[in-house]
Amino acid sequence: MAKTVAVIGAGPAGLVAIKSCLEVGLEPTAFETDPWLGGAWKYTDLADEKHRRSCVAYSTVTNTSKHVSCFSDFPMPNEWPNYLPQQNYLEYFQMYAKEFGLEERIRFEANVLSVEPTSDSKTDQNARWRVRYQDLKQNCDQVETFDFVMVCSGVNNEPRIDIPGLDGFCGDVIHSKEYRTWKNFEGKRVIVVGMGNSAGDIACELSHHTEQVYLSTRSGGWVVSRLLGGDSPGDTKFLTRLVDSIPSTIRGQVFHHKLKKGVNLVNFGLEAAHPPDKRFPLINDELPHRIITGSIKVKAEIAKTKEKTVMFGDGSKVEDIDVIILATGFKFGFPFLCDSLLCPKDRYIPLYRYVFPPFCNPGTIAIIAAVRVNGPIPPIAEIQSRWAVSVFAGKTKLPDCQMMVEEIERRQQLLEASTIECCRAFHMVNFIRYSDEISSLIGARPNLWHLLMTDPVLAFRCFFGPCIPAQYRLVGRGAWPEARDIIMGVRESKLCPLRTRKTGPKEGQDRNSSLSWLFCLVTVLILFLLILSTSKYLMQ
Repeated sequence: MAKTVAVIGAGPAGLVAIKSCLEVGLEPTAFETDPWLGGAWKYTDLADEKHRRSCVAYSTVTNTSKHVSCFSDFPMPNEWPNYLPQQNYLEYFQMYAKEFGLEERIRFEANVLSVEPTSDSKTDQNARWRVRYQDLKQNCDQVETFDFVMVCSGVNNEPRIDIPGLDGFCGDVIHSKEYRTWKNFEGKRVIVVGMGNSAGDIACELSHHTEQVYLSTRSGGWVVSRLLGGDSPGDTKFLTRLVDSIPSTIRGQVFHHKLKKGVNLVNFGLEAAHPPDKRFPLINDELPHRIITGSIKVKAEIAKTKEKTVMFGDGSKVEDIDVIILATGFKFGFPFLCDSLLCPKDRYIPLYRYVFPPFCNPGTIAIIAAVRVNGPIPPIAEIQSRWAVSVFAGKTKLPDCQMMVEEIERRQQLLEASTIECCRAFHMVNFIRYSDEISSLIGARPNLWHLLMTDPVLAFRCFFGPCIPAQYRLVGRGAWPEARDIIMGVRESKLCPLRTRKTGPKEGQDRNSSLSWLFCLVTVLILFLLILSTSKYLMQ
């Protein structure tokens, strides 16, 4: 009889967890509070909601391109735009669920209340998991037991609103979780607190409709365009193995120099207190333009408030403020899991390779997509899910508890040494390195040296081109025959939605591009042969 898996949530992470379970012969059942799939990418108006849920704003556009934001064996249509409006991204997840028959595995309107082991022993590998949930359709509680659990509910649940100085404010204070559209803000004076992607998007949208928008930031930030100063998606340029192979100090200096050559952040009030390799940049195409037109004014952190007057840390103040929007992120936690299971620390939750809690029945419960990454989350959720179900199915083993704890502490020490304080509480990972690390555990990491000998053109694309998820379907369990075609077709997928009007001849340009690729390939092969011959000489 097949082992059963409870999947908590039916957003992008939940969907790929269901599919991963089915691929290894497990029986998944997903629990989703809402009557639909898609998680935060399903937009709803506040007026239509039975409970205050997290979802994207109506005007949201992805800040990572379709090439890296898809799942590894289900690419997005070539004709879709490089960056997707939220409606398109939701449609993609719906298409994914339909293609692999995932929806029939989901129990909608089932709100999970608690997840706990059936045994008091924290080392009982045969213990099962008791899931108690509220059936919102029948308005009653239900209890079921499962062999394994995959927590895919995300971390954008409980808003972080502990901002000092707001006690005296008599206007409206809301969290970005409650922001949907610019409507109801027309003609108002608004302060947006924060310097993340949500803060930038909200401030820019409101600046077209309000009397004045102020953007309050404590430490500034690095602002990056989606095109990164070029004519193609920025992440297809920097999410490459070539860029990732450059030492971090040099890479950070180059990135710093490139950003400073663009907008003068000092003049725009956005000067960051830390270098760009210490924190993720804000991806926004419009913010500098809204600042230079005066529609957005950048201010320091809020110090205190009195009625509708707001004082800032630099001594300045603004009056007649109607609304303060807190784009200050979310607290990291899972309300249906008790602390005795996760053993949270002051600044983080101990998870082995950011997936497995080491203290309670290790290898039977996995936390999926509880990371912050310099790229898209869905592919990370996929590679984590593939590893988790491999462990569940007995195809991959975990080390003992002590070794896992030591590895967790080592990672946290490295994180604290390489990031600023406000980022250390979150599980931050590098998109390529983390994907390579987890994929190697299931034999899915591409071997570029082997590819260079057997398929040099593909090896060239894998190293110099964007690290798209299909690279992790070339080899190992779950290998997909069409993965090579997807990798080779990235350029066409980028250009297809852009060339909607025929203009001048492109053949010469295409030929020159092909010659450049060929020249680079020959150069790489020559270098490889030189290294190989030198190694043989030294060994003699």
